[in-house]
Amino acid sequence: MVIVRLPTAPAKLIATVQNNPYQLAVDIYGIGFLTADKIAQNLGIPLNSRFRYQAGILHVLGEAAEEGHSCLPQPHLVNLSVKLLSTEEHPAIPETMVDVIEDMVQQRELIVETPEEGMLLCYKPTFYYTEINLAQRLNQHLSKPVAVDLPRVRNWIERFTESRGIALSHQQQQAVEMAAYSRIMVLTGGPGCGKTFTTHTIVSLWKAMGKSIALAAPTGRAAQRLAEMTGLEAKTLHRLLEFDPRTMDFKLGVDNPLPHQAIVVDEASMLDLFLANSLVKALPLDAQLLLVGDIDQLPSVGPGKVLQDLINSKRVPVVRLTQVFRQAAQSAIIAAAHHINRGQYPAIEHISDTPRSDCLWHGGGHQPEHGVQVIGELIGELIPKLGFNPATDVQVLCPMTRGLVGTRNLNQVLQQLINPRCPEQTEIQRGGMLLRVGDRVIQQTNDYQREVFNGDLGIITKIDTTEQEVSVQYDQRNVSYDYADLNEITLAWAVTIHKSQGSEYPVVILPLYMQHYLMLSRHLLYTGLTRAKRLAIVIGAKKVIGIVVNSGERQQRYTRLQQRLEMVA
Repeated sequence: MVIVRLPTAPAKLIATVQNNPYQLAVDIYGIGFLTADKIAQNLGIPLNSRFRYQAGILHVLGEAAEEGHSCLPQPHLVNLSVKLLSTEEHPAIPETMVDVIEDMVQQRELIVETPEEGMLLCYKPTFYYTEINLAQRLNQHLSKPVAVDLPRVRNWIERFTESRGIALSHQQQQAVEMAAYSRIMVLTGGPGCGKTFTTHTIVSLWKAMGKSIALAAPTGRAAQRLAEMTGLEAKTLHRLLEFDPRTMDFKLGVDNPLPHQAIVVDEASMLDLFLANSLVKALPLDAQLLLVGDIDQLPSVGPGKVLQDLINSKRVPVVRLTQVFRQAAQSAIIAAAHHINRGQYPAIEHISDTPRSDCLWHGGGHQPEHGVQVIGELIGELIPKLGFNPATDVQVLCPMTRGLVGTRNLNQVLQQLINPRCPEQTEIQRGGMLLRVGDRVIQQTNDYQREVFNGDLGIITKIDTTEQEVSVQYDQRNVSYDYADLNEITLAWAVTIHKSQGSEYPVVILPLYMQHYLMLSRHLLYTGLTRAKRLAIVIGAKKVIGIVVNSGERQQRYTRLQQRLEMVA
């Protein structure tokens, strides 16, 4: 028998073990359902225990949230729970799951809602109330008009553009005017359509109107780009809202709102349900909010599809920029991105020693091992020949972590190519991962104490074997990790396309193979391609690229935010 020991707990928690060991193990110690299941079985809890079924149902909803769902239809929840909880000796019965769900609803552990379509939706209470509160607060803000002298605004726009020798497109003009009188507004559009300059113009207008302005983005990289674009300070949303690691909550909120009259949030497609709610909670009732993002990129990693729901609700004013400007149209990256977005096979130049395009294609063979070989050849030969530094300019973006052309394997390969072992270089082995000074790494969790967040990229600058510390340079900040905390970072010569959102790189290499078929989608390729600033190289057979381009709509996410926004009293 395998003995799994519970951590030492106070007497009142021991009582909880007797009542519901899953609640203690999962909710209090956070050790996960599968480990809790072993603990419970060792304690003699039967496989058909209601406690086990309840914990399994909550576990399924938690995993669904990691896939972006705010809730699940009851039949779907039942099927997934039966699959999780069934064993050969004790198969779980769907009817029993339905009964357990009804009990959990009675105990307020679940909330079930029946939309007009008649499909029962099951929520964890925190998701349900957050979705409702976000919709109510948004509608509250949208109900308050902004008084503005529109002729005066148009006169300012005319003087602003004339002084810079530029002209706004009709869509850009509409966006700037709308930003003057909208309480909340969405500005969306693909690459090369002028989102950057339109945002800059709106910020300049608000500044001329004497408004106090705050700029923010979900990630550090995106905030840095926003600051460069506007010439003003920009923060991550966590820093803007003043996250307090002691309380694990934001200091700013309903009772302590943001001290600003206008807020711009870039890369708004990355906003999940909870971060969006925290932002709107801290929004003063007399403030204006501009959400800027590309709706055709991948949705947030967390639950919900906030930007898409806002747009689809028709409650929030939206300007979608579609006109590709002449200078941007000369970029094959931008042209290919728009083709992919329309479901058309992109015109990508076949790779050669003297490429004329900024968007290249290499067949890469049909097997993943050929793709690994091609990436190695590009890093070692063509990319340095084109004047790029593989150590600082190149980012490999993968659909998944697993497989030969996944991030795990490619990081080991690229580490040996770009930052190989040398006698003067300190290195350590931790948990199957080799780290060296000079390695590029990525933060995998939100660390509020160190103020580094999921997706931040850095470079290892020092490994102190005496103090057992690793120093990582994130932009202008140096952050130290104890050896015990190194599970927070991992190698980042290759990262997933999801992790790349909000960032841009001089050179992007995208391997596309059937090995990652389940993850391949038009939005994934579009997002990865648009991370490249100067050169993009797609590796994969034309058949695979064709499958990706012709893929249907993104996977449905279960959320009711759009419908709640439409239910205006």
